[in-house]
Amino acid sequence: MNRALASRLLVGVLALEIVVPAVSLATTSTPRHYAWSMFVESSTDYRYVGLTGDEAQVPLDPAEVGRPWSAIHYGPQTPQRLCALHPELTSVTRFYDADLESVQPCG
Repeated sequence: MNRALASRLLVGVLALEIVVPAVSLATTSTPRHYAWSMFVESSTDYRYVGLTGDEAQVPLDPAEVGRPWSAIHYGPQTPQRLCALHPELTSVTRFYDADLESVQPCG
């Protein structure tokens, strides 16, 4: 392999290492910017609360939806599945530690 080809390959690898995280940062919703965080063990506490038609708050257990969704706390799939299991809910709110992360309307 000649020096010019090796240089181009190195520049290409470095460019990918910059572009992929930049695209992830720009396209994922706040506050969960880093897409690779799903692979990191954390002590983050996720909590789900459902809201009924009469404004009552119902604590929800993500284990009800089964694996893998009970352990995946990004994206709308877990709240959507909780909505499907509880037709009386108007929305499902996901909390990230003590902070409100998202509200998923049901229906």
